[in-house]
Amino acid sequence: MVAKQQLAATRPKMGEEKLIIRSEKARFIDILSMLFLRRPITSYQFVEAGDQTAADLGSTPGDWFVALTQLIQKALAGIYYPALMIGAVVEFLLNFIALNNGILGIFLNIFRCKLVIPLNREAPNYRSMIGMIDGRTELKPLPASGGPDDRRLQVVGVPTGKVSTADEYYVDVESGECGSASVPLIQQQYVNGRLIRLRTFSVFEVTVMAAKIAYENAAYIENVVKNVWKFNFVGFYSCWNKFVGDHTTQAFVMTDKAVDASVVLVSFRGTEPFNMRDWSTDVNLSWLGMGDMGHVHVGFLKALGLQEDDGKDALRAFPKASPNAVPGKPLAYYKLREVIKEQLKKHPKANLIVTGHSLGGALAAIFPALLALHGEQDVLDRLMSVITYGQPRVGDKVFAAYVRAKLPAVEPLRVVYRYDVVPRVPFDAPPVAEYIHGGTCVYFDGWYKGTAIAKGGDAPNPNYFDPRFLLSMYGNAWGDLVKGAFLWTKEGKDYREGAVSLLYRSAGLLVPGLASHSPRDYVNSIRLGSIAAN
Repeated sequence: MVAKQQLAATRPKMGEEKLIIRSEKARFIDILSMLFLRRPITSYQFVEAGDQTAADLGSTPGDWFVALTQLIQKALAGIYYPALMIGAVVEFLLNFIALNNGILGIFLNIFRCKLVIPLNREAPNYRSMIGMIDGRTELKPLPASGGPDDRRLQVVGVPTGKVSTADEYYVDVESGECGSASVPLIQQQYVNGRLIRLRTFSVFEVTVMAAKIAYENAAYIENVVKNVWKFNFVGFYSCWNKFVGDHTTQAFVMTDKAVDASVVLVSFRGTEPFNMRDWSTDVNLSWLGMGDMGHVHVGFLKALGLQEDDGKDALRAFPKASPNAVPGKPLAYYKLREVIKEQLKKHPKANLIVTGHSLGGALAAIFPALLALHGEQDVLDRLMSVITYGQPRVGDKVFAAYVRAKLPAVEPLRVVYRYDVVPRVPFDAPPVAEYIHGGTCVYFDGWYKGTAIAKGGDAPNPNYFDPRFLLSMYGNAWGDLVKGAFLWTKEGKDYREGAVSLLYRSAGLLVPGLASHSPRDYVNSIRLGSIAAN
């Protein structure tokens, strides 16, 4: 009996399975009924379940995590438009103040008739809310003693046991140097158990900064990549979501050099602070059966270019061949796959890195799995790293096993800071929604001390609402606020936080874990953190 249960647990999910919860159709009476009457979850009109899923769930009622998710999504939907308007006003005012060099500068520029009014949100000097929280754009290089002064992102495998020379810098992962608490994470390289050499910048440093600037507009990103980082900007892509009817997915691609590049990097934009639709997608419990891939979060699949959500056929839902594209409405997965193939062909020595923060991390985690589903082995053979920051859960244990089997040489890495709320959603609510994380988690506490958690392991308080962590969560929120105000006195001016960042941190006093999602702490973790070996 136990053997049969284990076999069933590992059996690949079939494409006819799905569970889509239409929160917009849920009534408050339905949510109350779910909590108190304990009706089968598939009996509600706002729940769409495939035949196989309905049979599997039987009379299983929706638990309080399912009901709570619907309440959260209802609240987010209710404030969607007000939040967008408030966000636009706040961003305008912050850019207005910043571009005029402060409030005093506004009055001086009025007097000089040089007042700057930021009407163009696509200008290279216009920053998003994320950019206002953390305006750092410079990459922090490896120590000067680690190699020549070479502003190229160059990643090269080095055979085990090779002795370093004066013109290269590498960290010996297998010898334990990478796991030493005395080695800052910025000097460590995630290499899936092999040695690696980087010149000037670490993989962590480049990916966390790429994930951060992905929140900005195309002109801003291009300016930073080309003029600040001195890399080669390939393109910015704003992609269409047919289910939402809008360009909801953004990503950019860069290489370390225009000629003979060694790295092609893709960075997905994450959850925007004032976009409640993004937050609602993060917490949504809905999933779609994707054949051998298992159960995958339907909202993230839609963002990448899903064609059908009827759950009948994985390859019809996400066909290998690109659907007929409508001009001006590219689909994220297909467009990026095309660009990556072009770049890998152009740079035969290059490897691929995929990254993202928040929702962008979720898309980065699913993207290689879709490549595997479609048999894109030529691309997967050159995939070197998938590194995400503050990533939500994207699938079940079958999905995690699928990625592990299809990418045996690349263990996805998730970086989680403290009680960041986003890596703890969607809730793991079995048997309705069996979400788990895959890959290896590097968990940082408030003092940037990292712990590597084994494959499939999770950060503390995995479903966020465990009352045992309540005091610790609020204590951490206060600690982060105080640390944010005074960290610069120890670490220098690069860590001085302005009023916007500190105000954002104060939001963590109301919703602990919200402020921990800021890319600022992920950048700080990479630059100041260290990780102990298991």
